[in-house]
Amino acid sequence: MSRDLEQVVDLRDVTALDADAAGNIYTLQRQEDGQVGIVVLDGRHEVLEAQQRQGSLQAPARITSPAATNFVRTHPAIDFDVRGLQVAPSGRYLLLHGTSYQDASVVVMAVVDLHGGQPAPSNPHARSGHAVRVKSCRLLHVDPVLFGSRPGLVLYQASWHPHSEEHLVLLTSDNRLRLYRVTHSLAVAEQTLHAVLASGPTPQRYGLGSTAASPALPLSASGESPASTDIVAFGFGPAVGWGLFSYLLLAADGLVYSLGPVAPFGMRCASVLLERLGQEETAAVEWLEAVFGPEAVQNTSSKNRWQVLPHVVEGVSPAVVGPLNASTRHELPRMARAVSLAVSHMLTAGAAGASAPSSVGTAVVGSAEGQLLAYAVVGPWAPAWCESAPQYMSVTGTASAAPSAVRYKCTLNVTSRGDGAGTGTAAAVTTPGMVLLDVVDLGPVQPHRVAGKGDGAAAPGDVEDEEEEDADDDEYSVSASAVAAARRAMSIHIQAGVTGSAAVVAGPGATATVWVCQRLAGCWRVTLPWSGMLAQWLADAAGAPPSRGGDALPAELPAPVVTCVYDATAASQVSATPAARSTAAGSMAVVGSSLLLNPLLGGGLLVLTAEGVLNYFQPAGAASLLIEQQQHLAAAASPHDVQQQQQVAMTTSTPLPRTAGASPEQRKAQVEAHIKSVYGNLIVPPPDRKLPGPPSGAPKPLTVASTEGLRHLTDCIAALRGKHMAFLHGAAVDLQSRADALRVEAGKHAAAVVELAEMAAGLEGRQESLEARLSRVKLLHDNLVERAGMLASLHWSLPRALSHAEIAASEEMRGAEERVGSLRAQWDAISARARRLCEQRRSSGAAVAGVRMASIPESQLNKVQDTVMAQYSGLAAARAALTTLERLAGAAAMDRTAEQLDKGLGRMGLADWSLAPAV
Repeated sequence: MSRDLEQVVDLRDVTALDADAAGNIYTLQRQEDGQVGIVVLDGRHEVLEAQQRQGSLQAPARITSPAATNFVRTHPAIDFDVRGLQVAPSGRYLLLHGTSYQDASVVVMAVVDLHGGQPAPSNPHARSGHAVRVKSCRLLHVDPVLFGSRPGLVLYQASWHPHSEEHLVLLTSDNRLRLYRVTHSLAVAEQTLHAVLASGPTPQRYGLGSTAASPALPLSASGESPASTDIVAFGFGPAVGWGLFSYLLLAADGLVYSLGPVAPFGMRCASVLLERLGQEETAAVEWLEAVFGPEAVQNTSSKNRWQVLPHVVEGVSPAVVGPLNASTRHELPRMARAVSLAVSHMLTAGAAGASAPSSVGTAVVGSAEGQLLAYAVVGPWAPAWCESAPQYMSVTGTASAAPSAVRYKCTLNVTSRGDGAGTGTAAAVTTPGMVLLDVVDLGPVQPHRVAGKGDGAAAPGDVEDEEEEDADDDEYSVSASAVAAARRAMSIHIQAGVTGSAAVVAGPGATATVWVCQRLAGCWRVTLPWSGMLAQWLADAAGAPPSRGGDALPAELPAPVVTCVYDATAASQVSATPAARSTAAGSMAVVGSSLLLNPLLGGGLLVLTAEGVLNYFQPAGAASLLIEQQQHLAAAASPHDVQQQQQVAMTTSTPLPRTAGASPEQRKAQVEAHIKSVYGNLIVPPPDRKLPGPPSGAPKPLTVASTEGLRHLTDCIAALRGKHMAFLHGAAVDLQSRADALRVEAGKHAAAVVELAEMAAGLEGRQESLEARLSRVKLLHDNLVERAGMLASLHWSLPRALSHAEIAASEEMRGAEERVGSLRAQWDAISARARRLCEQRRSSGAAVAGVRMASIPESQLNKVQDTVMAQYSGLAAARAALTTLERLAGAAAMDRTAEQLDKGLGRMGLADWSLAPAV
């Protein structure tokens, strides 16, 4: 597969890594300018490609040139020396922790909000035009006032809460657990839990003394030393019952305590859980009412999930109960300083007749000398309180307001196993017990030191040595620095089942695998076979008849299987020249490790070495067991070339060919060949599968009754147990793991089908509702058209007032009509006068014919004619003007009528809409 050179990540510059539950790998990469960048890789894709290149799905995968999927740019920029990171399982938040540039003794932490990030406008990584996704995210500092004012305070452990992804839990060297809520303010801890394990005076722990506890306390009557009160690690309880609100605390002397109940503000819990917890003692009911509200206890079924409210219970605080493994002092009188704790829980069905599930856990305690103590955690989880008034503050500063920050002082209560004994302020409570089942010694942890101080820059594996040197040179907080250095030199991860999730269902495929990584030594895989069968054994023991005395438990547990998956010393000896071998140890050191939890891959461990190689290891199965047996036989046959034999054994399988544009038949054949290559090792018998032959000189036929026959039968049984049974067990584990993965995938597909069916039903219902709405809209449209016609007819029938133009035109028309009437009257008078004159002239013409009358001159007659013609012309002009005025008045009246019609129709429409009934 061709990749952009701009997207390839140089793993030699990576200083730390972690992975989320989706299989994404988050790395810290040192840039050329000395700054630290956050690079995201697709772990699932990279591992699958590496396995296909190597031709084996079981051999360890080697990743050398991964492609980056995202570059994270923070605003504001990172302003401290980042030493490590911790990503939330959901991949929404990323914790960066390190030290200040100005003072290396000051702890600095910040959270990167990956969920709220936006694509960056510019991309400095795309120098040749290649598109690389860059995400711009906010950087939120964690409690800068507290850590800035407490130089020397050491961060022991930082973990995201598994039951509330918004909460970050920190453990520091002052014996305090601090809970921070990312979605609210990170400037102050939401809850601070000061765990006091000493039964005497409480040590004042401010992180400013020359030792972890200041002042030093003498040994108490119970044999406690000041160092035994130091909490160096913590774990979380199971996701059932009161374990949801409980913590496991590891003291420096190896004793484990429980702390609870502690409910993070905003965490959501199922109503079924609250209903089950509300049926217990009165104190638990009072605590539930204070945490979830009275309605959550009185009417639990009204909601499916209830949210934890900001709360404080007056007068009481969560109590520390323990030790849970008190018998360890007698079983191991001398134990090195404990530094780390890893816990996994398996969910089991309740007892007969009980509907509530329970849990069985596996806890592994690691010491500074390389010892691993494997415990079984069994028993019920119960709440415990102590009489210690908490301190709290609110945003408004009033006592009635909801608390925003609470501080508890958690004192010690002694555990009870049914005897009723107890000391302290409260009665003894029942807690789960821890039984030591296995002890594995991997050798002392070698602290990683810088070879020379004049080299300028340390290797990527030495990024934390500067802090160790500063702590040693200043003689500052020696005990706390020793714990922190031991935790950095050795990391422990526990993987339960095939997927490696924190809580799995008990069964044959739930065997716990412990991964241990030491910086300079290498990595080991420790398989605990009894962890997957522990739940069934306990159930059989509980149901055994009294006459058997609970003999369902095996008399002897299977021994742990320890395998070195990566040997840094052996890897450094592969160098060609002796001079290079002396400097190769640092380049082969382990830089970081993390669990890659993915149902498709089956879960495994990521190990990054300083030479820039990312290795991926998986739990042992039938195929890996077969490879180890083949390597064993090859090493026995040719002990001088072990390394070459291992490389040959890792490349025995052939990769799946990829043909572009293959037909369906060819693709089917390829899939079948791939399945055969994956599952073929499961049906191949062990290399040395022949049973031993009968002893020489044995009688024939050989029967069990004879001594030779019994000896031969014993030899065959031993051979079957040593070879065939080991192979069958590995095959069963492999098949169970793959069956679990297929079951998970089938469940996902079934859930997707159900989701699609629900989506289709929802779309059909939405279509029906849209059709009904469309029919109603059509009816409404018809009704509106009818009402509009009715309103128009009403408008035209209503009277209206004339406009000013119409009134003026009417007055002008009236004046013109009066002038026309006057002219007509004048014309009539002139006409009548003329007629009279004519008649008089005709009538008097005959009578006075003989009478001579004076004649009228022609000039006088012309003047009369001119006057008559002028009057006639004026009358014609008046008629034309009257016609023009009538036409203009008619046009003005029509324009005014149209304007009033428009305005009147609008006002009438609004009035009708306001008076019309709703449709």
